[in-house]
Amino acid sequence: MFGFIRPVKPELRVKEADRFQQVYCGLCHAIRARYGRFYTFFLSYDMTFFALVAGCDAAETAPPCRKRCDAHPLTKRACAQSDAALELAADVSVLLTYHKLRDSLADEKGPKRALAAVLCQLGKRGYEKARARLPDADAEMVGALADLQTLEREKCASMDRAADASARMTAAVVPRTGDARERVLRQMFYHIGRWVYLLDAAQDVKEDMEQGNYNPVVLRYGLRTPELTEIKQPLERTLERSLADICMAYDLLDAQRDADLIRNIIFLGMPLATRQVLDGTYQTNGGRGRHGSL
Repeated sequence: MFGFIRPVKPELRVKEADRFQQVYCGLCHAIRARYGRFYTFFLSYDMTFFALVAGCDAAETAPPCRKRCDAHPLTKRACAQSDAALELAADVSVLLTYHKLRDSLADEKGPKRALAAVLCQLGKRGYEKARARLPDADAEMVGALADLQTLEREKCASMDRAADASARMTAAVVPRTGDARERVLRQMFYHIGRWVYLLDAAQDVKEDMEQGNYNPVVLRYGLRTPELTEIKQPLERTLERSLADICMAYDLLDAQRDADLIRNIIFLGMPLATRQVLDGTYQTNGGRGRHGSL
């Protein structure tokens, strides 16, 4: 995931904004407890969203605890208590981060490739622990990533084929329970992965054209300049198809916990990110320049 999944803060109640921050901090502590400090540097709002969805079937929300951390060593901050959803999100975060680093190692050149190699080596031990905890998910991710790398080498111009490979990686994070909830969640996270991949491709058009990197949006529409005005409508339609499927899947979940917060992210935050990327106004972390604060 790439950082596009976040709530629209002005539309949140105070307790919902506080809850999002608490889950974010709780996930950081869960990653550190299970894998050490290294993977906390890759903490994201996207995985905070996954933790919220993974635990939305719980009937109650445990009161927050207060802990210090490396970012706030002098004062304790409220954070969500560790539970099965946060532990799962910690495991998934490590798997996705490591495979993203491996993908960068395969794609990048020069200093960026050297950095990816170092990060992969630093993260290997944690990845092996996460793989042991989620072997089926990891196997699906490995297969999907291999398919994506093949499409990149072939310079595949099909946005759907490239997005499908990426979407299968995010669908793989859903626990195997064999029930209707698993089917709904796999549908939701498949389309979240598809949406994120295509939106990221649209966001990176200028950089990829300058560096000669693979970009299915550039190839599909035969772009000669990074300007998206001419292709904005068809690109928006394909992104909206995935957003519609995400919304329908969420309505089938019957969320018990954090329902309004999750709804804000899906029904407001993700459409807003779509419009901003296509308009050229999107800013990482809302333009605030630092991560970890809404």
